[in-house]
Amino acid sequence: MTDRPLSRRIVKLAALLSGPSRAHRQDLWPHLMIDRSSGAVTWKRAPLLTLRRVSDIVPAGRDLLAVIGSGPSLRAQHPERLPDASAILLNGAASLTGRLRPLAIAVEDERFVFRHHAMLAGLPDDVPFLLSPAALRAIAERNPRTLTTRAIALIANLAKPVNGPRRPLTDPALDDCLIWGATARTRNAALSRDPDSGVVISGTVALTGLQIALAARPRRILLAGIDLTNADTPRFYESAQDRAPSGLVAGLDRSLAGFAVAQQIAQDADIVLDCASPVSALLDIGIPYS
Repeated sequence: MTDRPLSRRIVKLAALLSGPSRAHRQDLWPHLMIDRSSGAVTWKRAPLLTLRRVSDIVPAGRDLLAVIGSGPSLRAQHPERLPDASAILLNGAASLTGRLRPLAIAVEDERFVFRHHAMLAGLPDDVPFLLSPAALRAIAERNPRTLTTRAIALIANLAKPVNGPRRPLTDPALDDCLIWGATARTRNAALSRDPDSGVVISGTVALTGLQIALAARPRRILLAGIDLTNADTPRFYESAQDRAPSGLVAGLDRSLAGFAVAQQIAQDADIVLDCASPVSALLDIGIPYS
């Protein structure tokens, strides 16, 4: 089962057949154009919006940033106790907006948009979005006004640049952008030090949110609803009868290597990084429980 409509599955297949180096152009096709230098975004050849910088939406100098996923553990917690404008809400955690005032909503996977566009469209106009090109296009397909009423920043994939060919993370052009793991477990894992240029996509939007939070260098980063251990259980906003499939288990080792690099970055920057999920796999790699 998939949440991707048949039309998009056909587009994706056609893009793959055209060659792997530019298959990611399907993220924009057929109507979205993004000028990375100016930030101008057009939809069906008409101006749609001008992108903001990620660092404008998640600025430096905060005491606390929370990165909140949609793991089942969040059902028993109270995110409304967080300070206003301190939380980056990931995917379905956007549904918490009635309980707290978020800093931003981050969506990376277009399939979430296909399934839950109404959730995103119903958010207050002053809530910024951090969106991948594919998520941006998927929202524009349904209702461009959801994008034009708020600040939007791009989640750019360093390995699959907009308007450019795919490249390995070992490309020398990325040397200044990346921090690589320093241990045997993490030596093949890297994260971005500059989300304005792009991030490393690692199988979970939680790592994208964490790269953005680390770049802002707050005193403390709190991870909540990032369980990674119960992918067969409905997310906190889902029911057993209506839940989307999860690919977390298949990519868990890669994701945990990325989180281990994040822990290394936090330690080097004197950022307190802890986890509010009592069942999270992050506890197994040494990120402390709070």
